[in-house]
Amino acid sequence: MAKLIMKSSKLISLNDSENIDLGELHFDISQFKVPSAMVVQKDDFTSRVARERNANGELVETGKYSIAFKVYDRHFIELVLGNGSTEIGSPITVVVENQDSLPIFDSFEDGEFIPITFKGLHVKPRKVQKKSFVGQGKPMVDTWQYSEIKIEAESYNIGEVNEPKAK
Repeated sequence: MAKLIMKSSKLISLNDSENIDLGELHFDISQFKVPSAMVVQKDDFTSRVARERNANGELVETGKYSIAFKVYDRHFIELVLGNGSTEIGSPITVVVENQDSLPIFDSFEDGEFIPITFKGLHVKPRKVQKKSFVGQGKPMVDTWQYSEIKIEAESYNIGEVNEPKAK
């Protein structure tokens, strides 16, 4: 019979007596149903200019972008379009931060599903602004809380990766 030996674990035990910053946690991507091949439509992304505080405490633009892509499972889209259906379901949002430029979709048609690949996918808790109860007779206050998760990527490639580039 084989020996049963537990190897060291990277898991963090959350106890009532200790404080852990949820923003530091990274989840294992295999715990989530993230498609291996993805597609995005031409207008299914949003961008935001990154800002940081300067020495005077003013928010200034850094010249970097945070881009959120709404992506679909490529195999599912191929199946749906192959059967002549138009119900494609809900997209998954993948966020890519610290980008120098915005994606260029000029060579693609409106409504076209464009292959996209991501490098360095990981799942993290996401901070959102929520109203919190302070006390009886007091107004609700805005607080930042971790209440959602987000899928982040380090970088992305648009189009078929193995396709030769048009000159």
